[in-house]
Amino acid sequence: MEQPSLLVYGDASVDISLRVNSLPAAGLDTAARDPVVTAGGSAANCAATAARLGAPVDLVARVGDDLFSQIVMDDLAAHEVGTSAIQITRGPSALVISLVHRDGQRTFVSCRGPASGRIPADAYLSLLDKAAVVHLSGYSFQDPGSRSTALHLIDEARRMGIGVSLDPSPLFAEGFDPSTGWLDRIDYLFPNLHEATALTGASSPEDAAGALHSLGIGTVVVTMGDRGCMVKSQHGLLHIPAVREFPVVDTAGAGDGFAAGFLTATLSGGSAHQAARVANLVAARTIAHRGAHTGAPSVAELLQLADRLGHAGLREAAQALGTFSERTAGGG
Repeated sequence: MEQPSLLVYGDASVDISLRVNSLPAAGLDTAARDPVVTAGGSAANCAATAARLGAPVDLVARVGDDLFSQIVMDDLAAHEVGTSAIQITRGPSALVISLVHRDGQRTFVSCRGPASGRIPADAYLSLLDKAAVVHLSGYSFQDPGSRSTALHLIDEARRMGIGVSLDPSPLFAEGFDPSTGWLDRIDYLFPNLHEATALTGASSPEDAAGALHSLGIGTVVVTMGDRGCMVKSQHGLLHIPAVREFPVVDTAGAGDGFAAGFLTATLSGGSAHQAARVANLVAARTIAHRGAHTGAPSVAELLQLADRLGHAGLREAAQALGTFSERTAGGG
């Protein structure tokens, strides 16, 4: 029997990460150190992390035909992400400059490049036949071309009874009008606290999660950094504490890793409580490394971490990934 798969749509980029002590004022400059060049992009981060956890994953994306695109494609191949729906276009690839502050928090300067364009439906429609969930990056809604692809994927997924997941970006959240009505077609929403309050105007994560759930979204997961996450679904409201045992090195990719962990655990039959625990642990490992998914763990590593931390709840949650563990042990 074929395993349920994850289809991810959005940006695949190269990230250039620099450590800085402060951001310069206009017209001035600042010193940077420790440059790191890695594959990134919100959708690619999620896809690579989910694949590392053993889920079958396909990525729908557009990249350029430059040297940076080879970094992206090599990284996806190394993580065993399906790339048949990736279009290579003429010109430069998407690029993100990530400025990492002393506390590990990051500031992004992004050029979406080819990611802003539309992808023809025949590039990805056949992949929907095996998908259990379609996950969309909020950055895809910034430009008309990529927005049309995202909305078409939502339409097709709903028509076929496939779950739809959305990780909104800050720009998506700040410019979105919830009254437009299509958020009720989302099964899983992963806003951070800033995005959740921007979408709803609520003053607390509990109220924001409740307000979003009331729009018809199946499961709302508000991520709150070192405060963990708030999960609102038909089963009620859950607060899952963060995993704080690891250093905060670079917060780039934290939300992408979180979504990957939650969705992979859900695909393997885990409960919302188990999925949130897995997601918190994956996010904690992600931000303990430079690069947006260089720290993505395997299931075996999650189990070892849970044992090392002496946390039975985390081990139980990680075991929810058992559907995919045999593949992960063999490949990674």
